[in-house]
Amino acid sequence: SPGLSSALRGSRRLLVLLAAARANSSPVVSRALRSGSLLPGCLPALMSSSDTTAALDTAIPLLAWYAFNGAFNVENKRVLNELSYPWIISWVQLAAGIGIAVPAWLLGLRRPPLLTAAVLLRFLPIAVLHAAGHALQVAGIGAGSVYFGTIIKATEPLIGTLIAYAVDGKAAPWYVNLTFVPIVGGIAYAAAKPGAAADLSDLASFAAVAALSSTVFFALAKLLVKRLMTADMKRRHGLDAANTYSVLTCCSAALLLAPSYAAEGPAVLAALAAAGEGGSMVGRRLLLCGLYYFAYNECGFRVLDKLSPVSQAVANAAKRLVILFFAVVFLGEEASGRKLVGAGVAIAGVTSYSFARLRADAHARAKAKKAS
Repeated sequence: SPGLSSALRGSRRLLVLLAAARANSSPVVSRALRSGSLLPGCLPALMSSSDTTAALDTAIPLLAWYAFNGAFNVENKRVLNELSYPWIISWVQLAAGIGIAVPAWLLGLRRPPLLTAAVLLRFLPIAVLHAAGHALQVAGIGAGSVYFGTIIKATEPLIGTLIAYAVDGKAAPWYVNLTFVPIVGGIAYAAAKPGAAADLSDLASFAAVAALSSTVFFALAKLLVKRLMTADMKRRHGLDAANTYSVLTCCSAALLLAPSYAAEGPAVLAALAAAGEGGSMVGRRLLLCGLYYFAYNECGFRVLDKLSPVSQAVANAAKRLVILFFAVVFLGEEASGRKLVGAGVAIAGVTSYSFARLRADAHARAKAKKAS
């Protein structure tokens, strides 16, 4: 069938991409990555270099990250509109990643990780947070819009900073905290109802609460992943960025299976059976949506692991704009002047936070070096 064929073709392309990614980057690309010049806007200049093939090895995953991210958000919303079972949908999306990660290990396209019981126990709390975060993310999108959910998720820097302070007692410098003003202000302005600037009831909706809760869970998981991804874990267990995400996907899918089936499993099976051929098509589209989800995270892990911090800041800001663009163009979601302005202010605040955080980190390193 066309849907299944598309899913299989998508899987083959991902496996080929994984194989190609094993090749070492050329000196030209490495210098560009270290200097932070390898940004989407620099693609024409990069293409004019003598090492075009090596440049494309990095540029294509970057563009694929944007494309798969946008495709996932569009297809996820469409599937949710037809099959309103977010628990099962979120599980299938995580489980689809197993169909990419495991064959990649078995076929030698990627070095398989060396997992022990102790290592898996360290993954357990991260997998719980990741599974809960993804389920809430899907539920929020199902209840609201992709556009609004993306704006709410702009609170990620603020939440991450609060969690870091609560866990480690580390307070960010004043100029970092100042960037939260446009983030919170932009979100509030976008959420306010027209003609009633003080009416922020949409921020108390299930869609907003789910998106915000998802961001909290993901921020906690990110904090634990950073502690897990040490040089020793990479050397002894083969847990680089991509392998860490793949193992996390497998663990999260395993943990989410029982609660998602208990909550919605029989109802989903009955709904798909009653729909006949239409249900089969929705099921195949759901599988394809899961491949999109794994692909955009896979590309994101690879690209952000290579880019310089400055390039990462710009790339992440561009990613949010791409999602908003896909929501408006392919889903037909309303983009009023208020939402556009609010989203723009919030994303500008996120970008400012990234650069302020870079300055604070550089200052901290210089201070520590001077003290030693």
